[in-house]
Order: sequence, then C-alpha cells, then structure tokens
Amino acid sequence: MTASESAPSKFAIPVSMSRTICAERTKNNLTNMCAPHIFCSRGTMTWRMTMNTRSAARQADAQANTRGIEPALKYVQANGVRFAYLEQGDGPLVMFLHGFPDNAWSYRKQLQVFADAGYRAVAPFLRGYAPTEIPADGIFDPIALGKDLEALIAALSDDGQARVVGMDWGGTSTFQALATAPSVFKAAVVMNTAHPITISSIRRDPELVRAVFHVYFFQLPGAESAVNTAGLPFVDYLWKLWSPTFNNAEHIRSIKETLSSPGTMAAALKYYGGLTDAALAGRLPINDTHTPTLTIYGSNDPTARYSVEEEPLFKGPHQRIVLPDVGHFPHLEREEEVTGVIMDWFKTH
Repeated sequence: MTASESAPSKFAIPVSMSRTICAERTKNNLTNMCAPHIFCSRGTMTWRMTMNTRSAARQADAQANTRGIEPALKYVQANGVRFAYLEQGDGPLVMFLHGFPDNAWSYRKQLQVFADAGYRAVAPFLRGYAPTEIPADGIFDPIALGKDLEALIAALSDDGQARVVGMDWGGTSTFQALATAPSVFKAAVVMNTAHPITISSIRRDPELVRAVFHVYFFQLPGAESAVNTAGLPFVDYLWKLWSPTFNNAEHIRSIKETLSSPGTMAAALKYYGGLTDAALAGRLPINDTHTPTLTIYGSNDPTARYSVEEEPLFKGPHQRIVLPDVGHFPHLEREEEVTGVIMDWFKTH
C-alpha cells in the first residue's frame, strides 16, 4: 500500500487490519515516500505543481467523504517514520493527535464534524502506535514528537501550516512544536497536557505524584510484562480511573487492537522515560508562545491543578478552559461541547 492509497477502516480495527499492521511494518519505507519529499528540492515551481496535483486528487477522494462515510486510512513518510493516519474531508488542514492509552480513532467524531465543515481532518497514529511503524532509533522523547508533528504538517499541508489539536502525548507534541517550530501553526488546541513550566510543581505535589503514578510505574523494570498481559486489563483500568463516565466498549477494543500489535506497547511505554530524561536534562523548551492557543483541562485531571502557571507564556491569543467534572478525555466525555469549542476557536483564529 502506497502513501496515496487508502484502505477501508472501521471504528474497531478488524483482524485483517491487525495482520496488515504487522506486514506494513516490514515494508521498505523508501518505496512509500510522499511527493513533497521527492520533489521539493527540485525547485519551488515543481513543489507547487506537485502540491496542486496532490490537492486535485485529494479533492476527488473527498467526494466520497460525505456524511456517514468512514475516514480513509493512509500512509506518509515524515521525520524518518512511516506514519499511518486517518483522513476525512478536504480543505484547510486540521490535525488531531491522540495520547495513551488511545489511538487515532479517538477523534472519529471530530473528523466527521470538521470534514462536514469544509476542513481536511487528519488524525495520525503516533510513532510506534500500529499501524505507524516503530522508529528504528528507538527515540520517544518530546523533541522527537515535536519534530514528527512539524514533518507531518510539511508532508500533508498544501501551504506548510495547519491547525492542530493535541491531547496527552499529542499535546506534548504540540507544546514542543509550538516552542521550536511556531511557523507551522495557524492555531492550536491542547487538552489535558502538562505544560513544561508546570512539571516541577506537579513533581513537588505528593497528591499529584500519586495521581500520575503511571508515569513512574511505566519506567520500572518489568512494567511492560505487567501491563502487556492477555486482554490488556490495565487499559480498562486506566480508562475507568481517568474517565469513569465514558463508556464505549467498541473504542476500547480498537485501542487494544492497536496496543496488542507486536512492539507497540513497549514503544508506548518508552514515551514516559523519554519525557523524564528530557525534563531532568533541561531539554524541554519553555518559550513565549505567540500562536493562538486554546488549552482545555478537565477539572478531574491532574494536569489542571497548576495549569494557571502556563498563562504568562502565551503572548498571543490564548484561552484556558477548565471543564467541571471532566476527566482525562474531554473530547469524548463532552464530545459535542468540546468539539464545538474547538471549532469556534479555529473559526476565529
């Protein structure tokens, strides 16, 4: 399957896709390079022609993305990794980035709503999350995540920019890129993600250290063998702990399909060591941000407590919302409300 091909997709990844996930990871990535990476070095005119051709083809594909049609599963090479992503609609690019334990299907509703509103809605599976490949360098720190986002926008956007929604690790990717590559953003929304400036406060608060126990537990020897057991009951536990009002067995099954793919759980857990190492080494940038940025927190999520500390760093348009009685996955727990808030932010920025 090439970067321009799509496959039928369902909310819960079927068994046939599970086999595809394993097979896709063994392919030679060089045969699936996307057009901008091949041609951009040959001159601006060629790049524009390639973009125009790709845009026209995508508009034709988008005719099928009418209401009720599933997003297409596609592939693209970015930052040395072959990414799988869901795509629906055509128009200005809006990118949705998931966290843990989750996958790109987390944004199923948002993809449909934004496609219907005239956007090209894209949700990548993060590095290491099947069917995206596991990076050969084994790096999963915020620096790599930010570069992934920057490269994905370069590969998928017609104008080199995007509106971005990220939560959890997707939010970490977004904060990182906002600091190091702000020019790729038109606007951003970050949900339930600790801004780097708040990490020291969280680490000094015993109650929050307990609340984010998984960050430390996942770095212990033997953590993967404890988590990656038959049926993945730890996934059920975290969803019940973090978002007890959310109940969608079909989505949880799709997450387990993703995390059960060979190597995916081990890759997902390495994110936590990558974050800790980067924080201790002082490699998390804490910069002023001029990009229009909306931050959304659930009042029951540990990241909300010190989120006020982020506000002085936002020099451009910024709004911080704390939703009462909401846990870790606000776009699912308050799906219609949060989707509307994101839509309003992007319409005005």
